Amino acid sequence: MELIIIGVYDDLTHARSAKNDLIASGFSRRDVQLNPDHDPPATSASSVQKEKKAPISSSIENFFQSLIVGDKSTYGNVYAEAVRRGSYVLTVDVGSDERRRLAEEIMGRHGSVDIDERSAEWVRHGWSGHDPQAKK
Repeated sequence: MELIIIGVYDDLTHARSAKNDLIASGFSRRDVQLNPDHDPPATSASSVQKEKKAPISSSIENFFQSLIVGDKSTYGNVYAEAVRRGSYVLTVDVGSDERRRLAEEIMGRHGSVDIDERSAEWVRHGWSGHDPQAKK
């Protein structure tokens, strides 16, 4: 049984600590991914963009839609929106319920947010779906 456990973090340091603890607990580096794995670069009003790239949240949305079975639009939207709003998404592939429980415990210990609660709050404040072009 292959499962993907997903954690959302508001702080990159906490996300990296969770990633490191997962690896130290025996999860393979190739099975643990952090997106984005860096702070987004600061931009200034005077900087000129040479080329237009898709926002990272758009790439994240596509990534999650490729992973999620079921209502892809909802969860792909939610995780992409979390990244657009400045959060970090950590995923780990697990092969058993025991490994799932361990991953969830480690990720929770490092302060992962309840994404269902978070997205419900966004909806209460008027959010209707991920827009990669929206401002933070």
